[in-house]
Amino acid sequence: MLKLNLKIAWRNLLKNKTYTSINVLGLALGLAGFIFILIYINHEKNYDHWDPSLKNVYQVHELDFWAIKEGKKEWMDATDQRFAELLETSMPQVEAVTQMTGDVNIQSIIIDKKEPFLQKDILSASPSFFKVFPFHFIYGDLSTAFSNPQSVVIKESFAKKHFGNTNPIGKIIKINQQNWTIPKDYIITGVVTEPKFPGSVNFELVQYWPQRKTEDQFYSFATTYVKFKTDQSLSNLNQIAQSIYFPFKSALLTRQKQPIDNYIKAGIRPSVRFQPLYDVHQNPLNGPNWLSLIKPVILLSTLLLLISMINFINMFTAQAVSRAKEVGIKKVIGADKKSLIIQFLLEIALQCTTALFLSIVLLEGFLPYLNHLFNLSLTFLGHLHSLVVIAELIILLVVVTLLTGIYPAFFLSAYKSQDVLKGNFGHSHKGKFLRSAMVALQFIIAVGFLTSIIIISKQLSYMENRDPGFNANAIINVQNGFGQKIAKQIKNIDGVEYVGSNDGMIGLNHKLSGSYKFKNESKKINTVLVNFEGLQALGVKLQKGRLFDFRNAQDSLSSLIINERLNKSYGGNMLGEFLWVNDSIPAQVVGIIKDIQVEGFENLIEPTVYTASKVNATGYPINGMNHLIRFQSQKQKSVLAEIDKLWKRAYPSYPLTYTYVKDDLIKVLDAHQRFKRIVKVFSFLSIFLSLIGLFSLAAFLTRQRIKEIAIRKIMGADHPSIFWLLNKEYLKLMLAANVLSWPIIYLAINYWLKGFAYRIDLPIYPFVTALIVSIIISLITVSLQVKNAVMATPVDALKHQ
Repeated sequence: MLKLNLKIAWRNLLKNKTYTSINVLGLALGLAGFIFILIYINHEKNYDHWDPSLKNVYQVHELDFWAIKEGKKEWMDATDQRFAELLETSMPQVEAVTQMTGDVNIQSIIIDKKEPFLQKDILSASPSFFKVFPFHFIYGDLSTAFSNPQSVVIKESFAKKHFGNTNPIGKIIKINQQNWTIPKDYIITGVVTEPKFPGSVNFELVQYWPQRKTEDQFYSFATTYVKFKTDQSLSNLNQIAQSIYFPFKSALLTRQKQPIDNYIKAGIRPSVRFQPLYDVHQNPLNGPNWLSLIKPVILLSTLLLLISMINFINMFTAQAVSRAKEVGIKKVIGADKKSLIIQFLLEIALQCTTALFLSIVLLEGFLPYLNHLFNLSLTFLGHLHSLVVIAELIILLVVVTLLTGIYPAFFLSAYKSQDVLKGNFGHSHKGKFLRSAMVALQFIIAVGFLTSIIIISKQLSYMENRDPGFNANAIINVQNGFGQKIAKQIKNIDGVEYVGSNDGMIGLNHKLSGSYKFKNESKKINTVLVNFEGLQALGVKLQKGRLFDFRNAQDSLSSLIINERLNKSYGGNMLGEFLWVNDSIPAQVVGIIKDIQVEGFENLIEPTVYTASKVNATGYPINGMNHLIRFQSQKQKSVLAEIDKLWKRAYPSYPLTYTYVKDDLIKVLDAHQRFKRIVKVFSFLSIFLSLIGLFSLAAFLTRQRIKEIAIRKIMGADHPSIFWLLNKEYLKLMLAANVLSWPIIYLAINYWLKGFAYRIDLPIYPFVTALIVSIIISLITVSLQVKNAVMATPVDALKHQ
């Protein structure tokens, strides 16, 4: 019986090739988008699962006991280096402890006397690193990996890129930091493979990091990982660690003459905790996790799949209506409802299976574009070896088959044979309402996408064109620090206007704060450290007063510049007023500048103090670890060439790196631009699928009304009236879809806009535009289908009906 039903299902699909192709293509597009998100979720969920022993690895967090930020306790993913040794000696459950630092994770590499190049992802780790993280060695082994202080282990990709397929063990690479006079030689002692799954600990090179004793008066922090011998209770481990840490910290603070009672009274009790490695990527300490970031895309892909499924149900029901007599005859000759349901479900299952395979082909073809769109490096075929992914695809196929098949199968098999043989089924109000409702739902979603992309584009245009408070043209941000001698030489280059340091720039905003008192009110205020030309180089917009000037000795001692937001928060007219630095040193406000936008638009620009004073409220020195160089735009080529020559003479083993501030400003909007592109793709696909549904449905319904059209023409109806007759139902449908979509779109877009501190007012014209576009598209789509029926000779139409 199953074989017979399969044959019947296959023949029906071949007999209706056009409808089958439309169904399969539409569903394949929806499935492709959904499977892509499924693969991405699997990619993220697989973080740190590349070895079973990693379930016993934990990251150690220490409470930031210096301050409570915004009224909340803050945890650090770094710990005092002294505590790591204490863990290893005081907890018998510990198998190994390793510490690492990535503070200087971009360094210069020299191989075989070739030109130096900058390498990212360089870790410095303690000798137990490979005991905690069991990377697989291609060359070398665990016992010799860190056999001496000049050891370095490299990834397989790095080895192949720079040494080909030869064994690089024993070869020398030179690693250099900018402030080193002579590069240090490191011996390659191991080559490890890239794990099958992604991990939180990434590196291209990991170098030996010798542990040094830290004096009591100093703090040295590093990321600490602990590997336990067996599975442990997290709460039990935290209790044990806390019982070790608190006495250690109390004794340390006592030696530093900082009574621990002061911290406890302030609500900051020194604490540590463990976080499972599996959870490090899933729930990061700072910023949202990956799931919260991708929720909008999950929603979009689900809506796209819903559109394709609605399109599938609608088209399958429409073509099945033409087989109403077949259903009636089968019932008359003895076929029961169950056999008919099985037959329809088999036909749908065949189409869904075909659509699934086609979606895999489409996804593999478009994956490079999608990776670029999402800034990812996913591979689909690489996931097919995973039983989990295969099981998910099978479950997806079953769910889609049931969701798309149950209603048509039960709906079509439920009619009485006498009704369908009379031809009442295809023209029933119930059938028409079903088809209209499904098309309307498709267009509600499509109109929602279209309206959203217009509003999103307007918000992004507003952010792109909003005045950032400075002139970003003809200025580079040199993130390598250099001294006054180099700064003076650069300043003497023809075309260079200013050379300034500024630690509040895009991508470098250190978020330092200092204590200031004004009119007996003390508060913590965001503070940016600059040198005398740090604001001039940035091209800030002065509103009142003046900028810092090296000719004014007071500017290096007790002068401040504030932004307009801080000025307004103090009631305005702050020029000439004094703020008391650390509640004790008077500093005069000599200038007020326009608010500077150096971050995204999600948060308001903070009230900010700018200082060039060597003794400032932050306690940090103005060390000029980055520099802004402003130059005459017409001399850009010669200026950059001269800077490069000067740099090579000063730092021959460390290449110069810089970015254009204008590009940095654009990158602030990268995530939002990417979201805009994603919505555009989904908008196009949703409208395309909706048009497929409307086009096919219009073709089906027009064929049903050919006899009616012919009779109307014989009775004297002209072409415009017939066109209007056939189009007016679809116009009503588009109006209803738009009206129903408006409140949904308003709530969704308003929620999205609330995420921006600087935003547009929600305009009306996108809703009107979407309405007009959807009506025009509907008219064109339906008219293309009814044209042949309207232009046909009535006699021919009646003859063949």
